[in-house]
This record gives sequence, structure tokens and C-alpha cells, in this order.
Amino acid sequence: MGCQVTVSCGWNAMERVFFVKTSSVPGLDCAARTIPALMCELPGRIRELLGLDVEAYIDVFVERIAR
Repeated sequence: MGCQVTVSCGWNAMERVFFVKTSSVPGLDCAARTIPALMCELPGRIRELLGLDVEAYIDVFVERIAR
């Protein structure tokens, strides 16, 4: 069984990274230099936080908030 996760990302100009601003997964904290890099990191972090199997299917919807 899979799950759907919604993530809103912000931009930290000082650190020059995109980061998880809000999420439907409590405690999700992640940052990366690009949105694609952030999207690659999210499934693993989400699986960890939700205690899901490494093969669990996850739909991640990413919304970028204006800089």
C-alpha cells in the first residue's frame, strides 16, 4: 500500500538551499541545493519517519513557495 505526501518548499537565500517548509508528515526536515535534489531525498526521509518498508510506494507532491 502506498501513501500520498504533500510538501511545501521554501528558499533559504542565506544558505542557498530549498527546504521543507510544511509537510503532511510531522517532523519532516530536509534541505538541498535544488528542487530535484530535494525530491530525491524526500522518499527516504518520509519512509523513515513513517516506519515504512524501503520498497513502499510514496506519491510526493511538492509545492514551491515564492522566494
